[in-house]
Amino acid sequence: MRPDKRGVLELFERPQRYVIPLYQRRYVWTEEKQWEPLWGDIRHRAEAELERRGRVKPHFLGAVVLAGVRTFGRELQAFDVIDGQQRLTTFQLFLAAFRDVAKELGIHALERELERVTVNDGSLSHDLERYKVWPTRFDQPGFRRVLDHASEEAIEQEVRAAQQDFRFVPNTLAAYTYFLGELRTWLEEDPAQRGEALFTALRRYLQVVTIELEDDDDPQVIFETLNARGEPLQPADLVRNHIFSDASRRGENVHTLFEHYWAPFDEDGSLWRTDESRGRITRPQLAWFLTAFLTVKLEEDITDAVIFDAFKRWWGSLGTDTSAEAGLKELLRYARAYQRLLQSSPDTRLGVLYRRLKVMDISTLTPLLLYLLTDAGLNEAGLNTVLNDLESYVVRRFALGLGSKNYNLLFVRLLRELRRLPEETDLRTFVLAFLSRGEGDSVRWPTDQEWRSALLTLPIYKKVRPRGVAMLLEAIDLHLTTGKQEKLLIAEPLSVEHVLPQKWSLWPAPTAPEGILDTAAWRNTLLHTLGNLTLTTQKLNTALSNGPYANKRAELAKQSRLRLNTVFQTQEHWDEAVIQKRSQALAEDLLHIWHGPVGQPEEVTVAPTFELTSDAFTTIQNLRKDLDRNSIPSFWVGTSTAGEDLILYSYDWGSRSVRYHAEVVEDEAGVELLKLSLRDTFAEYAAQKPFVRVALAQLALPVQQTFGSARTQVTPTELSVWLPDGTDVATLRRALERLVSLTLPLMERAAAQTRTRSEAGAVLDAMVDALHPDLPDGFYFMAADIGAEKKWRRLANAAWPNQLHYELGMAGDKVVLHLHDELKMGSGEKSQLASIWKPLIHATREAFPALLVTGGERASGTRWINVPLDDVRDKQTLCERIQAFIHLTQPTIDAAFESRGNSAAPSLGPES
Repeated sequence: MRPDKRGVLELFERPQRYVIPLYQRRYVWTEEKQWEPLWGDIRHRAEAELERRGRVKPHFLGAVVLAGVRTFGRELQAFDVIDGQQRLTTFQLFLAAFRDVAKELGIHALERELERVTVNDGSLSHDLERYKVWPTRFDQPGFRRVLDHASEEAIEQEVRAAQQDFRFVPNTLAAYTYFLGELRTWLEEDPAQRGEALFTALRRYLQVVTIELEDDDDPQVIFETLNARGEPLQPADLVRNHIFSDASRRGENVHTLFEHYWAPFDEDGSLWRTDESRGRITRPQLAWFLTAFLTVKLEEDITDAVIFDAFKRWWGSLGTDTSAEAGLKELLRYARAYQRLLQSSPDTRLGVLYRRLKVMDISTLTPLLLYLLTDAGLNEAGLNTVLNDLESYVVRRFALGLGSKNYNLLFVRLLRELRRLPEETDLRTFVLAFLSRGEGDSVRWPTDQEWRSALLTLPIYKKVRPRGVAMLLEAIDLHLTTGKQEKLLIAEPLSVEHVLPQKWSLWPAPTAPEGILDTAAWRNTLLHTLGNLTLTTQKLNTALSNGPYANKRAELAKQSRLRLNTVFQTQEHWDEAVIQKRSQALAEDLLHIWHGPVGQPEEVTVAPTFELTSDAFTTIQNLRKDLDRNSIPSFWVGTSTAGEDLILYSYDWGSRSVRYHAEVVEDEAGVELLKLSLRDTFAEYAAQKPFVRVALAQLALPVQQTFGSARTQVTPTELSVWLPDGTDVATLRRALERLVSLTLPLMERAAAQTRTRSEAGAVLDAMVDALHPDLPDGFYFMAADIGAEKKWRRLANAAWPNQLHYELGMAGDKVVLHLHDELKMGSGEKSQLASIWKPLIHATREAFPALLVTGGERASGTRWINVPLDDVRDKQTLCERIQAFIHLTQPTIDAAFESRGNSAAPSLGPES
């Protein structure tokens, strides 16, 4: 093996090809797991280059294993990719997006450089040599489109349309679209300077180890070794080994140093070995501490991927005259401060801040807090004042949804400046001024006017999630407590209660000010504002439910000890006017709790404006009404025992134990979502259970691929898709129809396998069983026909209304193949087929000249085409004839349906 270290751009600068063998898996990287973290790593290095803070350290992006391929004549040098095909494919998709954004923004010199690393030019022996990476067969169409397209906008529109219609999107196109969006957002602030910084980062600071196999290396053995199941060393393990290896070289007592300084870090069950999740990443607490510690010491944003490299730099900066023990003492001093932060009492200023940062999922303040706790020289009162300023800044931004994406750079910059302050400078004054001068949504501190206006009008429950609302209300309750009341520490999470419930059908009708036309939407917006929300225990919340206000008021006044709920002792009624008045009172409390920036502009009175929001429960009810007017063929709508869920039952399956659901659910954070699911509720002993279980298992991957941009969940008895609660009825219906059409063929097949067969239909049923494995994708024989004494078996296409279908029938002892249009007169689909039916009959006669093909339209509106199969003697011929008839007629019918309103987006690739 010949290992080498190369920058990302260096991989592609030479005219050569990386060919991914056919046996390698397809491109499967996704936004959440790979694209977003990769973009974060790339962006961090580019931002470090922009700030030019010393020498930017390289970041390792993984390894690529290559085996040389024998080439002939003028063919370019080529390599088989043994390992790392996902990484190489992603790099090319990223560079293509970078190239296209550079072109958009007019950075033409950079565009030319990027063109050079995305395609091979010059004299090529064949067209495919222009691609520096050549993926597997499945990914080639999408990959070629990205590299060769005439307009990135066309790809983006297609991806968005497919995601909106819940159709399969190839990951190659989805990745390219993701990087386009991220690069535009990041580069547009200063295209030329940022573009150069990003290009430099890709050339110098983002590196890959390439391993070229030699003739006597076995590629399969190398691949298996690289992907072995052994547990990799964690950053903390590498840090420990480095410290004590260095101590041993210095001749220090390694055993004593370990016992006095490091042993607590290695104790099973200790704080340091406890896993903690931040965002989507879960790591031991020790790793989080090392990240924060090194950020303070090196004054740069340290990510988990570079902990060990960063630690070696800090350790080396101590110098040869500093003992390992001195370095360990410093590490332990910060560790104690970190432990103080994590274990601070909830009745202290530090404890309150830490608890609130956890709710907001903000960990980027931790390095700054470590500095304030160790080296800032603040007394307790001074520390508390600065903590209050920092909390005011992040809470105001959090409640307004301004985001924390740039906090890592902002707080590292503040940390760097604080460490260089002259001794006579007041630290608190400097922090206030630093945070107050921020401009733009990424860093600004909301003023009192903006803060008050938002608290009066924002549907805060939707904006900051239940945990965030609970944090705001707990702060108000603490603020309202005076010296005359007991100060209650809330020991366990409380539940957010809507006084006017989200399901308010039992309440008086809403009344809205003049000019509000949609009173239901007005109420649905107001009920999520601050004035309608309070805190209760989960048990009391459940008991209050959707009942009338009189019952709620009595229980809240009787059971709650919170100052926040004393309003219910005197407030005799509850409506929109009361909600708005209470929002004003609570907003004033929050203005006092979390102050604004220094030097605020003078306030101007502005009338509040409300942005009306949709309600998830109303969306479900509206979907029910929509399905009542325009049902999904072969299904009927039912209701759950609670009357809130929508259930879709099949007329064909012979059982209600397998059905589709639409309902409102809460995720782990208490956020309401709309959930669509296909459920198997058969008992374990039911005859249908084995067949349905197999069908669900086979459907798991197609469902996850098709709904890739939405959250999916797969269990042995349920396939689910989760959509945001703001999803409109049309989108929800499209998602439901997509789930039905995707799963219908296999579910029909499962239902058919358990039907009792009749002697009269035995010949047709035998044909159906024989033909099933060779049906085109999306086609199925309707389960309701199996075992019946009918003279036909309907063959449906899941993408069409099932009143339009093929049929396999018997005329005496002869087999006849039909295409029937039994659609309702006046329907859109019916009219779309009117102009194509006669040409279809003509085309069928031309395709089968030896057969007596008939067709036409009856007065009832039913249309038909009959193809007698007198010459069919075996299954293979029958299958070929059916497939030929479908291939002849299906494209024309699909095109007719797609032309209706021109609403269907072009296909992006195969639907797995």
